[in-house]
Amino acid sequence: MMIHKFMNNVLLRVRNCNSCTVRHSALFINGNRATENYVFVIPHIDIPTILQDKDYMQTQLNRRKCKFDLDKLDNLWAVYDKLKLKKTEYDEKKDEISRELGKLLKNEPDGDTTKKYKIQISLIKDNIKKIKSPLWSAEETAIVEALKLPNYLHKRTPDNENTILYTHLNQPSNREKNHLKIGQDLNIINFKKNENYYLKGDAAVFELGAKFYFSHLLKENKFIQFSNPDFVKSVVVEGCGMEHTSPDTSFILHHNEDSKVSVDSRLHLTGGGSLCSFMAYHAKNVIYSKALPLKYFAMGRQYNPSPSDEDSLFHVSQSSVIEVFGVTKTADDLDAILEELIQFLKQSYSSLGVHFRLCILPADELNMWESLRVTVEMYSTSLDKYVEVANVSLSGDFISKRLLFMYTENKENKFTHIVSGTLLNVPKFLGCLLEHDNEFSLPDKFQPKNWSI
Repeated sequence: MMIHKFMNNVLLRVRNCNSCTVRHSALFINGNRATENYVFVIPHIDIPTILQDKDYMQTQLNRRKCKFDLDKLDNLWAVYDKLKLKKTEYDEKKDEISRELGKLLKNEPDGDTTKKYKIQISLIKDNIKKIKSPLWSAEETAIVEALKLPNYLHKRTPDNENTILYTHLNQPSNREKNHLKIGQDLNIINFKKNENYYLKGDAAVFELGAKFYFSHLLKENKFIQFSNPDFVKSVVVEGCGMEHTSPDTSFILHHNEDSKVSVDSRLHLTGGGSLCSFMAYHAKNVIYSKALPLKYFAMGRQYNPSPSDEDSLFHVSQSSVIEVFGVTKTADDLDAILEELIQFLKQSYSSLGVHFRLCILPADELNMWESLRVTVEMYSTSLDKYVEVANVSLSGDFISKRLLFMYTENKENKFTHIVSGTLLNVPKFLGCLLEHDNEFSLPDKFQPKNWSI
């Protein structure tokens, strides 16, 4: 039994992988960690298929300007494959000897051959026990590395520069307006810092009116209002393609007790108006194909750590939003909902009489879980650039495979395709509107007389 020599060679290959660091995952748990942590889902990650066409994946990575070492993943998976093959050989040999030993025990329980087989069985079991830990470690290292791979890009996603789909009216000509100064002069904004601000008077009415306006239009377009949790688990955050251990990605709840808490098993404050909150409900779920497509929206809060130290409504940590969530069977069905949402954004924002443009963002500006993102952008005179006030993103079956969201058809489970987005971000929308040419006034469509539940 050459287990020690074999293991030394395999582990040497692991050490030789450049930048090979041990990092656990909330999404993928195996081996010894499975006895310490509850396994919510087992993500579907088809590494052999990914490595089968490395050139295509490398092209995708280059378009995103993403630094991912495919050779490292290939080496890690080769280590796992060798260990798995060796364990399979041990298991087959153990079964073969066990069958022969069973026959001998009936006829020659004390024979020399029987004793020899017993010794061989004992040695094989010992080798299987020794190989389990490195096998689990190799599998976890490879899968965790593969989980960093981004989604495949949609055919409409451009390179380098965004594609402008539609422009409504002209840019504001006044280049001196700043929304915070205007809001404070009008006494409708009390801004302390990005984590602490208050909308007052017409701004508070604006917040409610905008949400009622968009929710009414969504209901007219057969979208169903949904209620989501404000908190989600680490496994959902990572499943949605976000870094669950980073305080810059989400607000992480820490325990006050002295007891040690796993970084892979915590609660995150994301808000009910977020993709994560929708997936918290749909993860590890199988629905009937006849129920698709699903078209939901949520009206609530969205919490994100501020990306900037600059005080601005464009960087606040808490936003009132309208979040949309669509589910289909195929990529073609998903494209159909995308077109529907593009038309919805075009019509709903055009009716408000404000300047905006619809764009498709380039590959290098997408999040790793996105295959395509369409944005509604309004011009900020204080920043002298466009600000994203709404968006719609395609993720295809990327998130569904990570969090096992499926539908059943002809007694076969298949992965769903997902479209999501923030159709309204109140602080960003309000900030841009305050900087427009005319004096700020509450849009007629946001007046309380037009509110409806």
